Amino acid sequence: MKNKVIYIIGMMVIVVGTYSLVLLSQPSFNGTTPGCGGGSCHTYTAGKDSITSINNLSVSVKVKGVANGEVVAGELVDYNGVVVAFNNGTTSNPFTLTASQAGTYTINAGAKKPSRIWDSVSVNLGVTGIETGDKHALPRQMQLYQNYPNPFNPETEIKFYLPERSDADLAVYNINGRRIRYLLNDNLESGVHSVKWNGRDDQGMISPSGVYLVQLKASRQIYSRRMLLVK
Repeated sequence: MKNKVIYIIGMMVIVVGTYSLVLLSQPSFNGTTPGCGGGSCHTYTAGKDSITSINNLSVSVKVKGVANGEVVAGELVDYNGVVVAFNNGTTSNPFTLTASQAGTYTINAGAKKPSRIWDSVSVNLGVTGIETGDKHALPRQMQLYQNYPNPFNPETEIKFYLPERSDADLAVYNINGRRIRYLLNDNLESGVHSVKWNGRDDQGMISPSGVYLVQLKASRQIYSRRMLLVK
């Protein structure tokens, strides 16, 4: 759909544009623009997000170490990598995010001051709130989540979910289908796993800008996602 969007850039200059609304996983403080690029990207900092249940499918998200009145932002991402709720800038800390149905979600949230940081927390949401260790809320099939940030430079994180212990093979291919980097080949326990790719091939050479495919093979299944490396 087409949407009117107001950006506040630099010294309070207001620019109005029209473009297709697309949401990707990464709190970037740049409206609904996909991903995060350039020198304004946030730095992943574990332990900065505090998540508490409010009621039903709503959670309270607090970014730690942020002074009153400073802007925070965050998003709620389902196990398919789709953003289902977001707040792209608020001085309310904590703020609320609400899911549409029970399931496993990733909450990404961060702040610009005193430093550009963000954190990521996974939760199981049910009708009674956060359900710790509730396996019924987990997906029953293998999942390969969308990498984030995406587009990325120079590094991105790839997460996947295994419903049971199995051999897993994770690799990166270029747009021509040639494998350029083996990321993982191991027997893994069930659960969510995370691997980072630094944009280099198996020989340690920096890969050029462009579209790449990350492919997961496990339990006789194959999943793939597109990634965009920008320089």
